[in-house]
Amino acid sequence: MTLEEFGFGSWFRDQLDPDHADGFVVARVTAVHKGECEVSDGEATHSAKTTGRLRHRAKSKLDYPTVGDWVLVKDFDHEDFGTIQSVLKRQSELKRKTAGRTTRYQLVAANIDTAFIMQTLGPGYNLQRLERYLVMVNESGIEPVVLLSKSDLLPPEQLAVKIAEVEERIPDVCLYAFSNVDQAGLDEVRALFEPGRTYCVIGTSGVGKTSLLNNLLGEEDYLFTLPVREKDGKGLHSTTWRELITLDNGAHVVDTPGMRELGNMDVNEGIDETFDDISALAARCKFNDCSHVGTLGCAVVEAVERGEIPEARYNNYVRLMKEAAFHEQSALEKKDQDKKLGRFYRSVQGSNRTRKGD
Repeated sequence: MTLEEFGFGSWFRDQLDPDHADGFVVARVTAVHKGECEVSDGEATHSAKTTGRLRHRAKSKLDYPTVGDWVLVKDFDHEDFGTIQSVLKRQSELKRKTAGRTTRYQLVAANIDTAFIMQTLGPGYNLQRLERYLVMVNESGIEPVVLLSKSDLLPPEQLAVKIAEVEERIPDVCLYAFSNVDQAGLDEVRALFEPGRTYCVIGTSGVGKTSLLNNLLGEEDYLFTLPVREKDGKGLHSTTWRELITLDNGAHVVDTPGMRELGNMDVNEGIDETFDDISALAARCKFNDCSHVGTLGCAVVEAVERGEIPEARYNNYVRLMKEAAFHEQSALEKKDQDKKLGRFYRSVQGSNRTRKGD
């Protein structure tokens, strides 16, 4: 497999400096374990570690290599470990805010073309959670596709109702229903994976991500699967690390652990794109600083009252906007506290210098 077939396009090629490329191998990160990565040049896969210089220059963990990254590796085929010298600028990155009130992010994967957001049609069906995933994907600049799994659990008439419900709640998003059990709709889903492109399959544990990949690979036990709880449809983590897998047709897929907690929202652009119908009305609202909550004459509120926007969709929009506003406010408050603390330190240092002068 050539680098181009592995997803190495002009975006990455243009970053290479021919005068400083000798001795380095262009490779892609296929897995990340504690303290090391697996990297591949399309033909062979070897272990590699980041250099101390790269780790020293990293401003946060977001600057460390992750699955899907393109890197420059020295001693690629070394019998022990190669060394990752640098990470090429990413074309896209899928990240989430970790659980908690502090501003920290976890990088899920890099250089993804399309993200398949899986939502079960069985126990655990949750449109609010689906919208949250969609916000995260849109914020990352990645094309979203919604996959509704476990269609075999519903008779045809109920399946049609569920699909209509999702389409009403989340308009203008590509949507496919399928089953890993009776394989209904699976051929349509399989056709979405195109050679040379990179995909990410995300969703909570138990929705059937690993089973889908097993079906795509044609090997039932290639990836280990675990049962889900009948009560709430939640599953155990059968995937414990992220891994880049290449299908027989040449498509590349990042398998990710199920994400139970998406964290607080710091994703204004993603919200605008996910709720573009509401955002369009908000832009035409006659109140420039309108919160779109209980305001008489608000264009958004009136659209909800007329039934043009589903109330559940509107409520989730308001909830996510409040989270984004809270996150932004918290960051500003923290910055203000840092300034006050800096002034305090400077005043203490000034007092110490004065006492020494005496």
